[in-house]
Amino acid sequence: MLTISNIKKSYLNKNVLKGVNLKVEKGEVLAFVGANGSGKTTTLQIITNILDYRGGTVDINGISIEKGIPYKKQFFFIPDTINVFKNISGIDWIRFLMNLYEVKNDEKLKENLELFNMEDSIKNSIAGYSYGMLHKMALIAAFTINPPIIIMDEPLNGLDPNAVSTFKELIKNYIEEGGTILFSTHLLDVAEKICNTVAILKDGKIVLHDEIKKVIGKQTLESIFMEAQIYEGNTSVN
Repeated sequence: MLTISNIKKSYLNKNVLKGVNLKVEKGEVLAFVGANGSGKTTTLQIITNILDYRGGTVDINGISIEKGIPYKKQFFFIPDTINVFKNISGIDWIRFLMNLYEVKNDEKLKENLELFNMEDSIKNSIAGYSYGMLHKMALIAAFTINPPIIIMDEPLNGLDPNAVSTFKELIKNYIEEGGTILFSTHLLDVAEKICNTVAILKDGKIVLHDEIKKVIGKQTLESIFMEAQIYEGNTSVN
């Protein structure tokens, strides 16, 4: 599905990524976690072709990142901060994206708007949207377009409890239909309930990637994360 091999990235002579290796299989809901400054967002921005990188390879479904548009159509990315044109409506933005991905599915769009209670507000100018509404709009676009993999950076930020519940249900349905999810989060208790796998990034490298049920045992994902920060040598990478 998604394969990242020996990716490196530096800023002002500081090595942020020191050889990231990760393989995300079809059907995974992967929690991508790490301390602040560990390189999570940098990794996601490289995968989504926002940032360049040094050495290594990235591909999705065997399509190299170097292929450009064919590669980009394999995923939908929701960043932590959503910057879009403010003088258009939410529905115009979503339909613009659907056209880029060559997707025509008004029935699914209508269904997702109803699930997030955005049927009316989606017609309004994005300039009046709150942080949470912007994320709802992006989630509606992602699950309507329905690409092979959805990549998200802190997608739960700004969502109210009802929207979080809807988010969980959409992920479940998306995975059952053959999709794959990769998202970074600091909410480890939520990730433990939503995700089936976890990858921990520490000091620019993946120090653990495995099924959550295998690694936690009687512990919690939070305790496993804390152990990985201290005892890198005792973690296993699949």
